[in-house]
Amino acid sequence: MEKGKSSQKKNYDKIAMWLINMECNFNCPYCFYNDKQRSLKTKVGDWVRNKISVINPYKTKVISPEQARPFFDATADRWWIIISGGEPFLYPNFIQLVKELSKRHLITIGTNLSLPVDEFIQEISPENIHSFYASLHLGERERQGSSAEEFLAKAVRLKKAGFKVEVNYVMYPPLIKRFKETYEKFKEQGIEVEAKVFRGEYQGKEYPQNYTDEERKMFYDLIPSEVDRAASFHNLSFKGVPCSAGMNLIRINPNGSITRCPHDHEKLGNIFTSKLNLHQKPKKCQVPYCKCTLAIKEGCVDFNKRK
Repeated sequence: MEKGKSSQKKNYDKIAMWLINMECNFNCPYCFYNDKQRSLKTKVGDWVRNKISVINPYKTKVISPEQARPFFDATADRWWIIISGGEPFLYPNFIQLVKELSKRHLITIGTNLSLPVDEFIQEISPENIHSFYASLHLGERERQGSSAEEFLAKAVRLKKAGFKVEVNYVMYPPLIKRFKETYEKFKEQGIEVEAKVFRGEYQGKEYPQNYTDEERKMFYDLIPSEVDRAASFHNLSFKGVPCSAGMNLIRINPNGSITRCPHDHEKLGNIFTSKLNLHQKPKKCQVPYCKCTLAIKEGCVDFNKRK
């Protein structure tokens, strides 16, 4: 396929959600790894893991492109590898890693799009790049002296090179009033912006429950799917419902450990030892709440059986 033409066929067999690192050049107040937005239980658990680094799933361990590709090739399946962080472009040899993996597998990259993309465009064919999932983080971007315009220019450059670019905008209370203008500005350039609900505390109020009716109305219709809308404002539970996560979907942590999904920490192997013990059939969900909308949308669990 010619450079500049992107294949968006969903011809893959299994999904790997790869949290590749926790290093990031942004410091957003609503980040899930931000200390203010984590529960006491999570903070205590992280404190213990930091003291005993060998059991810390968030401790970044670097894998080479030559080592990573055989792990995914070994199953004879075509993987959709969804790489996020942290900021993946800070990962050593990241572009070469994507280049190797995309020779056979489908890749999505979650990024804040703050770092240069020219080398990526030159080195990587869009053929097996499913998408860029780019987070605008307008407040932090401006705090660092950048702008929405700089972000938009990169998104347009990627799009013209044949890559699909999906943009999300976290509806953090101080930024809500700027969403409509940003949405229209991006739409004029052919870039759609998805509103993403903020979960956490701001000025003593918990969100999303404290969004006003007017604020909800402003962006609710721009959340693209029924699954995303439900998950944005409600705690979805599938406990006891059969789910194929661990069978055709896995989570890879920064230290290489592999679990069933982001919330069920059942160990299935490690990318560095090339061990992967997938379930042979769906298994009942073990966790009280599920926030993995990808697993739901991909049919791992029946959305209609939510509790």
